[in-house]
Amino acid sequence: MLLNFRTVFHLCCAIYLHIVIVAGVVSSYHRGKPWTQTNQVYETGNRVKRWSNAAFHYVHNLNCDSIFFTTTKECRSLVSVPKSAMNIHVALPSAYGKYKTILPDDSLSRHQLHQAVMVVDPYPRANFGHLVIVFYIDIGVTSNMCQKSGGVYLENSECMTLALRKRCRNTMGRKSKRRNYARRCEINFLPVVHLQSNRDAKVYMAKRTNHLKCMSHVAGFGSCPTLRTVNETRKIICNPIRDNTQRCATTHQTVRTSCRLFEICDQAVLVSGGWNRHTTGLRHKQNIEHVYDFFRSNGFKRRNIKIFFANGAQSLIRRGDPPQRVYPAAMKLALRYHLRKLCLSSHCVDSLVLYLNSPAKNDGISLLWDINSDGLAEDNEKYPVSELKDDLRNCAAKNVHLIVDQSYSGIIAEAFHNSPEHSNIIVFTSGRSNEYSYDDEFTLHWTLYNQSRSCTRDIFEQSKNAVKHSTPQLGEGRLGQVKKTVFGAPCDTSPAYTNRELRHKYLGCQNLPTAVWLMKMLQRDDGIPGLNKKKLM
Repeated sequence: MLLNFRTVFHLCCAIYLHIVIVAGVVSSYHRGKPWTQTNQVYETGNRVKRWSNAAFHYVHNLNCDSIFFTTTKECRSLVSVPKSAMNIHVALPSAYGKYKTILPDDSLSRHQLHQAVMVVDPYPRANFGHLVIVFYIDIGVTSNMCQKSGGVYLENSECMTLALRKRCRNTMGRKSKRRNYARRCEINFLPVVHLQSNRDAKVYMAKRTNHLKCMSHVAGFGSCPTLRTVNETRKIICNPIRDNTQRCATTHQTVRTSCRLFEICDQAVLVSGGWNRHTTGLRHKQNIEHVYDFFRSNGFKRRNIKIFFANGAQSLIRRGDPPQRVYPAAMKLALRYHLRKLCLSSHCVDSLVLYLNSPAKNDGISLLWDINSDGLAEDNEKYPVSELKDDLRNCAAKNVHLIVDQSYSGIIAEAFHNSPEHSNIIVFTSGRSNEYSYDDEFTLHWTLYNQSRSCTRDIFEQSKNAVKHSTPQLGEGRLGQVKKTVFGAPCDTSPAYTNRELRHKYLGCQNLPTAVWLMKMLQRDDGIPGLNKKKLM
């Protein structure tokens, strides 16, 4: 019995050693053959190149006389864009299921699922929203089935079809006579591509991963824009739901609006929504830094500059200043409460300046941040022009300047133009109501211009020459009412104010006479109507 046990033991050891040696030899052999590890990557690369070339060929050969998902003018601009100036975004096939695609205002594929998604971005230097072309790729489809579905048959049983908004799917071959119908059919944002797994989802947020990725230099396409890191955009910084701290308390407590006794000040509000990681690049964060520096250089006190940026960010650092807090643009109620309190407080604000630099829909709505990562813009994640007008209605500030560098910004200029309830407001936008904003041109013009003695309207006039890709617009609540510098001083005076006079009379904050303050107290109304003091969603 003992002999048999020893025999079996030695036999098992020999088998084990044999397996280890063979495995080592095979592993060593494979390490010496790079193609065994790169074969799958090579096949994927070829597949992406094939799809990318097919997508560009489709876009480049559009018939603009019979286009239906955008305007004829936009189509002619689109087909002239070289491949090297475009970006390509891809969601590759997954072993875990098929994809559904979501736009901020609708699900692009509510019931239809696809194995891969490809997006051609013809204008990566423009601010979203702007026209993008979305394609679905399905594998294992016959040539006849692909043609019947209106797709383009590729090799290896692959079928590429153009993604259309549901309300535009029945318009092929005809054109609606309704005004701006083609614009309403456009896809103006990178879709969020979620995995619709057939398996039970154990983790909710796993289904909220956006699988669409930009790929640089594929098949002659251009390099991808520089984005903020994944860690920077993974969660909302200072989320009042998650972080039960006083710094992230209710909205009216989070942002401390500064209206001090016997003092009137210049105030600035910076709003850059971002929407998600793929639509807010590093340059948008840099815009905020440049604009903050611009306000500080023009005498605005740190406490009177409020920054609402994307999902939030670590404190902004400027040489010579303590760190400046940055709030998430997701805190919409905090933003609106702050604006309303400034506008309802008599003798609090001299010059109020708003800088807007968010992704925008073609109806002028600014997108803030996709809080729950579902891809759909809910009411607390977007800032319509109508709400902006409500927040600034009959504003008690002496002057209000809006500097808007975002696509379709001309809609905001039109909304405030000749508005009796906004007589002290002047709006400067980067372009017309149907134009995109490009390359931060408008922002750079304002931040680099010497503001000390120039009227804001004169700076705007100069922007018409500085901005090359759009046509800046101006809107006034009352014609000629606002003729001041950005910090509220009279401009073009003769003789010009000295730097000392500007610091004493206009820059930053000034003392308020007691008689004026007493009059303010008699008329004071602390109520901030129209906003509930509730926690942010």
